[in-house]
Order: sequence, then structure tokens, then C-alpha cells
Amino acid sequence: MTKPTSEVERVEKASLAELGDVHIDDVYQHMDWTLKQRATPMELYYRWEKQNWSTQDLDFSADAIHWASMIEDFQGIRDELQHTFTLFFIGEQAVTDTLSPLVHAAPDEPARIFLSTQLVDEARHAVFFSRFFEEVVGIKGGLAAALAALESQKVAGFRTIFDTDLVAATEAVREDPHDYGKWVEGITIYHLIVEGMLALTGQKFLLETLREMGILPGFYAGFTAVARDESRHVNFGVRALMEAAIRDPSHLDRLEGVIRRLLEPACRIVVAPDRRYGIRPQETPPNLRIDPHDVRDFSLHSLTKRLRVVGCSKEFCDEINDLGRSYYEADWAEYEQLHGEEHPYRFFRLHASSV
Repeated sequence: MTKPTSEVERVEKASLAELGDVHIDDVYQHMDWTLKQRATPMELYYRWEKQNWSTQDLDFSADAIHWASMIEDFQGIRDELQHTFTLFFIGEQAVTDTLSPLVHAAPDEPARIFLSTQLVDEARHAVFFSRFFEEVVGIKGGLAAALAALESQKVAGFRTIFDTDLVAATEAVREDPHDYGKWVEGITIYHLIVEGMLALTGQKFLLETLREMGILPGFYAGFTAVARDESRHVNFGVRALMEAAIRDPSHLDRLEGVIRRLLEPACRIVVAPDRRYGIRPQETPPNLRIDPHDVRDFSLHSLTKRLRVVGCSKEFCDEINDLGRSYYEADWAEYEQLHGEEHPYRFFRLHASSV
């Protein structure tokens, strides 16, 4: 086993309070180190024991002040942040509601034990967002009321993956828990698409923005804790799928079929062409601008990096990368057609070509 770096050790041992000063890139460095170790489900379980945290320990008083003050000078950025918060909140509740069949159908006891911790994590993440929305954003009435109020804000790609495919995959596992291939498909959706591509991408750019702005310290600490939890989940999924491919190569074909089917709506969630952005890059402070090309590249690299570890061929990974890039281009073009304005990617492409 290779010796972890100081950054990896810091993330490994950080308390909830200490996570408030951890950069998301260090969390991902820790995640990559764990990936290289091919951590077993029980090793990941022991990490869960050591890295547990409580939503009740977070103080959102400064966050509430910051959020209210953004109405004056940063309303457009505030709107974009709330949109991202909303998708994460709804997503956490969706996976909490649908994960249990994968726990029950796990192929062995270590996998079942670890997945039980993931179910607890997802519930904690939903409570974390519920507290934040009530105490900071101002959506009252508890978890059920907040989710009902936010339901209409789902974008089309989100509905496809979370409301249709995720529900169908886990329902198939519930109906036939002994069908290992169906379990493999469910793990692929959860751990590679939802967490290994979408969640990791959203976490990175959201936390980097908050760190740059120096705001929402309670949310920052809590969401960094969420990211560390997700890193355990993703590494479990990669290990489980790697073992499935070794057990029977046909499972790799099923996995690849899921990736091909859901890559387009996954890219669509990131771009959200059906939603008009509240602020243009020209109106955003330079240090807060997010280049859509960077988002695209990070999301596809996050996915293909894990596909390679699972056992997918270079040719398949290259195919997915090329397909993903074409989906992003199509979604950017659709945004312009729907809203009659340039997508922000043009600003960054023009800026890059003028340097």
C-alpha cells in the first residue's frame, strides 16, 4: 500500500469543523488514493465509523446573514446557487427513497453492511439540506414541505434519471433480488452516473465558488462532509462493479449498456438547456466565472476514470468521452435555440481564442 500524502491524511482524519477549511480537490485526491488501494467494503465501512458526523453540529447563523446580504449585490449568483442546492436536495432524497432494494440484494454480507451505511449517509444528507433550506434559504415546513415546494424545479434530464431509470432499476431489483445482473445495473446508475459523474461534478464547482466568495461556512463544512461520504460510496461501487466484471464478463456488457443509455440525460442534467441562466459570464466577477468546458471535461473524466478501473476497454472509454462531448455541444445549441441568446460557452471559447 502506498503511503498517503499529507492532504490525504488530513481529509481522512478531519472532523466536521476541520472540513470547513478543506478544499474539495483534496477530498478528490483522497478519493483517488482510496481508489488505487481498491478498498474493500469492510475497509470502507471502518472509514464510515471514523468519519461519522452530525447535522446538528452545524451552525447556519452566519450562512443566513450571508444569504440575505446577497440580495443586494449578487442576486444572479444567488439564484444559480439556489438552483444547484435544489437539485442536490431533491437528489439526496431520491436516492434515500430508492436505495434499500440494493442493500437487501447485495451479493454478500460485507457489501450489505457497507450499503447500509450508505443508506444512513443519504438520509443524513437529506436532513442536512432540509435544515439549510429552512434556516438559510427560508423554505419552511420541514422536509416534506420543502421537497414539495421544490419539485417543479427539476430539469428534464433529472426527471429521466432520478424519476424514471433509477426507480425502474431499483424496482427491478426489489422484484427479483437474486438477479445479480439487475443489481449490477442498479449499482452502475447509483455509483457511476449519479454519484461518480453528476454529484462529483456539482460538488466541485459549487464548493469552489463558495470558497472563492468566502460565504456560507456552515454549508461549506457540511457539504464537504457530504463529499467525503460520497467518495466512500463511489469507491464501493467501483470495487463492486470490478468484481462483477471478473465474476462474469457479460456483466461488463450490461454496465456499458447502462452508461450508453444514460449518458445523454446525464449531460443534460449538467447543462440544463431547458432552464435559462440567471446571470451571464460578462456580469460575473472574473474569479467566480465557471467555464462550461471545464465542467464538461471534469464530468466526463470523472466517469471514464472509474470505467477504466472497473475494466472497460480504452475504446469504450474513448467512445463515451466522444459521445459526451457531442451531447454537451448539442445541449449548448439547444439552449440557444430555446432562449434566443448565446450560451455562456461562447464567451469562454472566444476568450480562449483571443489569448
